[in-house]
Amino acid sequence: MASLHARGQLTVDFQQIFERALNTDRGRFSGRLVLDVPAGEGRTTQWLLHSGARVIPMDLFPAFYKLKEPTCQVCDLNERIGLSKESVDFVISQEGIEHLPNQLFAMMEFSRVLKRGGRLLLTTPNQSNMTAKLSYLFSESERFGRIMPPNTVDGLWFNSRESGKIYFGHLFLSGVCHLNVLAEVAGFRLERIHFTRLQPSCLLPFLFLYPWMALIQLLNLRRNLRKNPEARREYWKVFWLSINPKILLDGTLMLEFTKEQDSEEAKENLYRNWHQVQKNRP
Repeated sequence: MASLHARGQLTVDFQQIFERALNTDRGRFSGRLVLDVPAGEGRTTQWLLHSGARVIPMDLFPAFYKLKEPTCQVCDLNERIGLSKESVDFVISQEGIEHLPNQLFAMMEFSRVLKRGGRLLLTTPNQSNMTAKLSYLFSESERFGRIMPPNTVDGLWFNSRESGKIYFGHLFLSGVCHLNVLAEVAGFRLERIHFTRLQPSCLLPFLFLYPWMALIQLLNLRRNLRKNPEARREYWKVFWLSINPKILLDGTLMLEFTKEQDSEEAKENLYRNWHQVQKNRP
């Protein structure tokens, strides 16, 4: 779901990242039904087929898809996915979530079509690494000095005048903690953070700033634990996510989630936990 003029290059780049990260574990896809969305040119679909998987490729623009079989179906992740409930074993979504204004809806759709215990593999530009943090500080941009802050020239594009739909560029970039909250609301548990590639521009700021970041986050954790000790488990989890060098130095965010429960069950459990925390707050 990258912009039309950049789509081909982005597809190749992130496809290589995906293959490198999962090549040693590709046997787990054998015989499994996998939803590949957005499928792009079909390289992930081809890799999955060679791994023995059965694949359902979907994309907003099937015209970019290059494989003859299986056929790529039209899918707009702003809308309901055309699959039945709990019908697939894996969902692979590369470089799509950052284009969606309603990311929670997409997460809940991924959860709906996944079987319980199924996995969601999600990749997105890493908004939690050191370079991204500095980019936002200096220019509210994805990459300061190279990309302008969000604007209607680079951040918007249109399918057609007839459809009346607006599609977005990287207007909804999200960090790891943000995505983890949405995933938990949809019934997922964060299973694994895949390290994909070292971002060289992150190294220098990491060396100078990491001790201060860790100290500030630790003080913040301590302050909030004093105010809300019942939230200890949640606060420690987000603390480790926020200071994890694997995330701060990685060029791409590649997260693997397990579907533990339906989204309605997840919301009910989250409500109970929230109510208990509020009741015990000093």
